[in-house]
Amino acid sequence: MNDKIGRNDPCPCGSGHKYKKCCMLKNASELPVTWSDEEGMHIISQGVKPTSSEIDQMTKEYQNQIRNSPMWDEMVNEFGKEKAEELLKECKAEVK
Repeated sequence: MNDKIGRNDPCPCGSGHKYKKCCMLKNASELPVTWSDEEGMHIISQGVKPTSSEIDQMTKEYQNQIRNSPMWDEMVNEFGKEKAEELLKECKAEVK
């Protein structure tokens, strides 16, 4: 027997609603989720608040993604390498 709850099954909490309209969204919000746009620049994490070392790691990854993107070349061309590095240091992961 398959114990997996389907989206359209009644919610096991007993609310009478379909699972997709009830607890499915609550369960999903507890899991960490990441995504990126077409430039691979954004990370969204839901669930447990990251530690400061995890935030530092996300900041480093974010800055590396900028360095490896066409945006970096534009920044260097417009502002020069030194100013571009200063601007890059301002690009940090945030926890809201």
